[in-house]
This record gives sequence, C-alpha cells and structure tokens, in this order.
Amino acid sequence: MTGLLSPRGATPPPASAKRDSNPLGGWLRARRADRAQRRVVAGLDRVVHQVELLGPQWRVVDYHADDPDFLTIGPGGVFQVTVCDHGRSKVSLAGEVVQVDGHRPPYVALARRDASRISDQMSRIVGRRIPVVPVVAFLGSGEIVYYGLPPGGCVVTSYRDIRRALEAHGNRIAQSTIDKLTALAYRVDSTTIGQFVNTPSYD
Repeated sequence: MTGLLSPRGATPPPASAKRDSNPLGGWLRARRADRAQRRVVAGLDRVVHQVELLGPQWRVVDYHADDPDFLTIGPGGVFQVTVCDHGRSKVSLAGEVVQVDGHRPPYVALARRDASRISDQMSRIVGRRIPVVPVVAFLGSGEIVYYGLPPGGCVVTSYRDIRRALEAHGNRIAQSTIDKLTALAYRVDSTTIGQFVNTPSYD
C-alpha cells in the first residue's frame, strides 16, 4: 500500500498536471480546438466567397489554413484582408482603435503590418514597388459603430460590403498583370504573415 502514497515531503503535482493527465480533459480541449478551427475555416470561406462573387478575374492567396486572413488580387490592386470575427458582439471603431467586448484587438495594426511585409517582399523580388492595401473585414452579426474618420490608409468594412470596398478601387490592373502578381504572391515567406505571428496583446 505504501507504494501508492507520495514520498514524505514530496511536493504534490500541480493542479494543471493532474488535469493534463485526465484523458477526458484532453478530449475536451481537443474538441474545443477542433470547433475553434472549424469556425476559423467557416469564417474564411464566408469572406472569400464574397470576394469570389466579384468574378473569376479576382485571385485569392491563402497563406495559412488555420488563419482567417488572406491576400486577394484583382483589377483594383493587391489587398491583404485581416478578418475580425466578432460574432454577436458590438464593435466600436474610432480611428485606429477597434474595441470588442472591452478588449482592443490590434486588427488595424495587423492588417497594416502584413500588408507592409507582403509589399516589401514582392517589391524586393521584382525590383519595383508593389503596393498592398490593408483591409479589415468585420465578420459577425453584432452592430458596428463608427466614431469619426476611419483609419488612414486602411480599408475598413463589414464582410458583406467587402465587394463594394474592393470595387471602389476601380479597374487599374490588366488580367495578365493579375496573374503575374498572383504568382509573385506565392513567393512571399508565409511564416512572416498571419495573425498568430508576433501578435500584440489586447490593451
């Protein structure tokens, strides 16, 4: 019987270790992670579908299957779309600041960062500047309230209005150029792109 007891003076394992050894707890965590991943994929599909409705001339480059963001290239230019899935929560937008449920997720900063990184890499490859426009697309049914002007140099839209936001940039690029830019976009280092890459904490 003594073999079943901890040695005298030994420190009991932390509660987290006990939970980790529970196969039911591991199963629940796996289920939650799987559910969260399915939600990411479903959200990405909904936003991408809106872009695809613009027509076959638009291209989509998805750097990570587990990340809701993507790059799209079409007649209006090159756009890095950062998706904010806010569900039923209200979103308040004031300039650079996005607030959801009392938190301030850095979606505008993320969109700008990734657009800049993609632009820099594509530009270095071809030897001339390739501009990439940052876009924040709100995915959810909750109310979106705007205070003042939108952030400068960044397109902010609901996912339902993303087609109109992209079309507003006109038809500046020929189809042959779209195809070349798409091939170029696949040469970007995907490990430098995405919401999970050095994401700042909430304020």
